[in-house]
Amino acid sequence: MQGSRLWRHVDWVLIMAVMVITALGLIMIAGSTAEGWSTVMASSFVRRQGIFAVLGLAAMILALSVDYRYLRSLSRVFYVISLVLLGAVLQYGTAAGGATRWLLLGSLRFQPAEVVRILIIITLANQVTAPARRREDEYTWGDFAWSVVHVGVPAMLVLAQPDLGTAMVFSAVLLGELYLAGFNPWKLLLVTGVAAAGIMSTLVAYLRYGVEIPFLKPYMVNRLIAFADPTADPTGAGYHLKQSIIAIGSGRLTGNGLFRGAGAQLHFLPEQHTDFIFSALGEQVGFVGVAVLLCAFLVMFLRMLSAAAGAGDRYGAVLVGGVVAMLLFRVVVNVGMTVGIMPITGLPLPFVSYGGSALVSDLICVGLVLNVGMRRHKILF
Repeated sequence: MQGSRLWRHVDWVLIMAVMVITALGLIMIAGSTAEGWSTVMASSFVRRQGIFAVLGLAAMILALSVDYRYLRSLSRVFYVISLVLLGAVLQYGTAAGGATRWLLLGSLRFQPAEVVRILIIITLANQVTAPARRREDEYTWGDFAWSVVHVGVPAMLVLAQPDLGTAMVFSAVLLGELYLAGFNPWKLLLVTGVAAAGIMSTLVAYLRYGVEIPFLKPYMVNRLIAFADPTADPTGAGYHLKQSIIAIGSGRLTGNGLFRGAGAQLHFLPEQHTDFIFSALGEQVGFVGVAVLLCAFLVMFLRMLSAAAGAGDRYGAVLVGGVVAMLLFRVVVNVGMTVGIMPITGLPLPFVSYGGSALVSDLICVGLVLNVGMRRHKILF
């Protein structure tokens, strides 16, 4: 009886917003990989993404069915699993595009970092709320240091793949969860400023003095240079950004129509169904389509923040905050890089870009948010 009452408090607005975003993603994958509606089902990209969308929905339901507070007791197990998965990638992973990020399970290829993102959100939420269980005083620098180590170890394993984008996502999760756990926001700003200064110093040392940085690859530096000056190498590192801006600008108000984007259909726009799917969206459905997508994202984030604000305990609030930080960071970076206000990092657009591991992982995270939101009402029974 109690379980049925809990289901009455599921946030259907959040679910609908996520479904709208996912549906737009499927449509745009079709628009980027098929030649017309008659050939949509012939596109392996559309079929595979549709299958993963169904699997993701099933995983989302499973994630909201188990009381999120039970996950807290599994934090140590989850953390060990995270390290084992990332270590297995370095030892047995499959290379593609100059990076080793995938594991093969038979004919299935998946990216363990997508699974680890969820596990780190769960385990870090337990880590940063532990001081609140022991005492009432302010979150200390010692607590902060342990949280940095908690995220830093898997982040270094991810950097070794190399995957700078996912490592940056871990950092966003760390800042978001620390803030909600009660760490002084001014201290967070100080830490962020010091980290930014360190990154800039590292780049200067690499570019000016040729200092070797283990995780810094030439293509990463070229992307930063292209961001600072897209005209410096318009046919090389700056090509992606140039074609992205052209594609979005050509869409104007209502777009050129599905399957009619020159950038996507004629392949001027690279990675049009993954990293640069937002550019394909702007080209084919214009400002109107982009506005619908961004409004759906806004509704999604507002509902998630509402779940965090009304959570029954701090752990639940921090858990939701970690999901929000992870998704929001990726949306801002992906959209920003396609319009030239952020460096190109290779981060996909949540729920929209092609990629089964990422879609299932993101839907599981939505399930965790729904889990926290529906169980805040339990005290009424």
